[in-house]
Amino acid sequence: MLPRTVPLGAGGEFDAIRRFLSSSGPLHAAVAMGAGDDASVLEGGWVVSTDLTVEDVHFRRTWISDEEIGGRAVLAALSDLAAMAARPVAVLASVAVPRGGRVDVDAVMTGVRGATEARGASLVGGDLSRSPGPLVLDVVVVGRSESPCSRAGSRAGDQIWVTGTLGASAAAVTIWEGGEEPPAGLRDAYVRPSPRIPEALDLAANGVPRGMIDLSDGLVGDVGHLAAAGGVRAVVEVDRIPVSEAVVERLGHAVALEMALHGGEDYELCFTAAAGSLDPVAWTAAAGVRVTRVGRMEEGSGVDLRTPDGEVREADRGGFDHFGSHGG
Repeated sequence: MLPRTVPLGAGGEFDAIRRFLSSSGPLHAAVAMGAGDDASVLEGGWVVSTDLTVEDVHFRRTWISDEEIGGRAVLAALSDLAAMAARPVAVLASVAVPRGGRVDVDAVMTGVRGATEARGASLVGGDLSRSPGPLVLDVVVVGRSESPCSRAGSRAGDQIWVTGTLGASAAAVTIWEGGEEPPAGLRDAYVRPSPRIPEALDLAANGVPRGMIDLSDGLVGDVGHLAAAGGVRAVVEVDRIPVSEAVVERLGHAVALEMALHGGEDYELCFTAAAGSLDPVAWTAAAGVRVTRVGRMEEGSGVDLRTPDGEVREADRGGFDHFGSHGG
């Protein structure tokens, strides 16, 4: 049974969302689950989410092409459907184009359409407008699931798992901001994230996730949302985090670990599962995607980090926060 609403974790952005929602009226009878998760669920198993992509906040046009901007916006939005274990059905893309002709809107929409169709969905609409400022894309994704996953459901004793490796996308941004071009592997992690839809569908079909989220704002911030939604405390084992080797080679282990913990935009899955419910070796071999246990849920609230020497400390900050000190 899905919760009607899902509690959010800490952060200025999420405090603002809580304020907005506190004055909202009761949910419509056809809304199975409202705000607080990666997407909302409507009667009949329809899963809906929206995602904004704003120039000079989420990307810079000196970094990537207009076609890549459109494709990346869709892939990031589809990751929300992966977090819900929903199969993509439709995409609506609205674009606000700056005056002056400096953006090739046809190229942007070529990227949107390509990413949509490659994931088995249809581009069914949107809107087109002029913008007095930056390029803005708003992507609405619609999926379908007979049994959508939620962030809620984690229990004390559950193990915390992540797919793939972490930190590559944030490292690419850091390198660009330093005036250099990132290596191809790091650039691809940023430009062409892979929403883990097949992997999520497989996990859900086998009843593995108790709670699940996609890693868009950094492991610490997003696992904090999982913990808040389940009413438990997350303990992350720092030495178990699957840090991208490409980032270690380029920036060193300390920076790479920071990117994995707080960088964001990895678009991997983070989920909780009962101990013994997942064989990581067998699943990795079958799925072709690495899965790593990075901690466990315990009684309490918040997020703690356990260092290799056994020290446990409260995480001093979360992930990217548009309204926090790191979000501008």
